[in-house]
Amino acid sequence: MLEIMTTPISVVRQYQKLFEKDFSTFLELCSNELVSGGQMLLTFLGRKSEDVFDGDQNTIHDLIAQALRSLVVEGLVEKEKLDSFNIPTYMPSVHELKTVIMQNSKLVINQIHLSESNWDPYDDSEGDVVANPVESGLNVANSLRAVLGALLASHFGETVQDILFSRLTESQGSAEWIYR
Repeated sequence: MLEIMTTPISVVRQYQKLFEKDFSTFLELCSNELVSGGQMLLTFLGRKSEDVFDGDQNTIHDLIAQALRSLVVEGLVEKEKLDSFNIPTYMPSVHELKTVIMQNSKLVINQIHLSESNWDPYDDSEGDVVANPVESGLNVANSLRAVLGALLASHFGETVQDILFSRLTESQGSAEWIYR
């Protein structure tokens, strides 16, 4: 299922170990290609908290799960399809990144900067107030569609996409707390 809160901690730990192994391998290969004194800039989609169950990604996944469940209730999506769907992502914390980088003796961390971005790419306002929740909901849904649309279409079919992202637009337009 899609909801991270239903993911057993043992599965989360496996994703953490896989991230550490893959990222360590990536760093080792990149460090071999760097010239002496060279630098890398790495950008990640991650989380602020050390708690893997805390964060905006979980909220977004929960909203997608709610929209998909509503399609099951209405008979537009088969329950078995929903039950077999999974978004296998792992978003590391800053501490996890530092730990793996520091294990590579060839690399030194010059700077780590945590940036936050708004889920609505057109909203650059400060604070938690959303000027136009309906328009912002559409912007967020379109951003999610760009990232997840192909995955969702391949699993649930092309026709479900329009309905699903329409539901996400509506739910996010009424849930201002998601934008920050």
